[in-house]
Amino acid sequence: MPPTRHGLAQVALFLALTANAAGQSFLLVVLAPLGRRLGFTDIQAGAILSASALLLMIAAPSWGYLTERIGRRPVLIVALAGAMLAPLTFGFIVGHRLDGAMSAALALGLFLAARSAQTLLSAGLLPASQAYVADITVPEARAGGMGILGAAYGLGAIIGSALAWRIGGSDAVLAFLIISGLAGLALASVTVLAPEPRRSNPGAASPAADLNLSRIWPFFAITLVSISAYSIVQQVVALRLQDAMGFASDDSIAKAGLALMATALAMIVVQGAVLRVLALKPEALLGAGAALATSALLFATFARDYTELFGALVLLGIALGLMLPGNLASLSLRTGPGAQGKAAGFNVVGQGLGLAIGPLTGAALHQFSPQMPFLAAAILLVVAFALAIGASRGGQAGFPISTTTI
Repeated sequence: MPPTRHGLAQVALFLALTANAAGQSFLLVVLAPLGRRLGFTDIQAGAILSASALLLMIAAPSWGYLTERIGRRPVLIVALAGAMLAPLTFGFIVGHRLDGAMSAALALGLFLAARSAQTLLSAGLLPASQAYVADITVPEARAGGMGILGAAYGLGAIIGSALAWRIGGSDAVLAFLIISGLAGLALASVTVLAPEPRRSNPGAASPAADLNLSRIWPFFAITLVSISAYSIVQQVVALRLQDAMGFASDDSIAKAGLALMATALAMIVVQGAVLRVLALKPEALLGAGAALATSALLFATFARDYTELFGALVLLGIALGLMLPGNLASLSLRTGPGAQGKAAGFNVVGQGLGLAIGPLTGAALHQFSPQMPFLAAAILLVVAFALAIGASRGGQAGFPISTTTI
């Protein structure tokens, strides 16, 4: 694939990840307060997200293996079809429930089923995207390539949070329709602009196609704890504003959406521009980001008003903008050329488990104190920092202890 096609393919991947992240972000922001209006308990709303995240853990590795067998492009197309159809279903359920045409129990069951189907179909999006970028970038440009993926997720988070801020509390059905339209646009872009990348011996078995778990497990673990922490925060921001700071339901959704939109914007600026200026090694980005994220979450824990909480979340966005691309690049560079899809698929297991742990943990801890979820998230980022330091030292030593492969 010539360089100009590489650029067009990256644009298509950017749109795909942006659309998917917009849907995820919107759902994380609005589901807890919207669920109360639909007749769901906080725990039930959290369970919808957690159950689908568990399915993500099951489906993502299979899709990762399939990217090595059938290619990146078919997996991307299936994933985006799921991302387009599910929001239409969500809008149908919400509209009928709010109109009184559907019981709370039926709405809960249908929402859970639709979310689960969406997860099973779209679980291959990130593994296929990461593997695609690894196929078309040289090692020294890998962190920048992964940063583009991170920036796409950041932009999607902004769009999802903006929808929550402006219309999530007043017209969730319209917001779901907009999200579906974005996914449809992304599907068309991938179909036209992203041909299958050239790979050497695709689908062939070789030592390079094995996963050396002793070299890459710390990055899986960092994915797990960092996504757990971030999903805890996303789940409870609106609840904290409502229960601890006195905002009404609709206003809490709007304020939470604005704060999380600013968080994602900070991530985009760092991933899209600052990373290229700093030109740091992936391990350095990872360690610095984890340390800064821990500090941000401690500030958020003790925030006394919306302004302080807003500032802490922006600082968290800056930190994640350093940390997440550093982690993905480190994982990719320590993975064989024939196992990029496998590694990305297993990494999504960490994301799925984090998305399963976060919402339920956040909802449960919020019952005891609105500050406790943020403190728990800070503790998780301390663990991420320790793992980053250990991974950096282990990389210098070559991880000689174990040679377990898959």
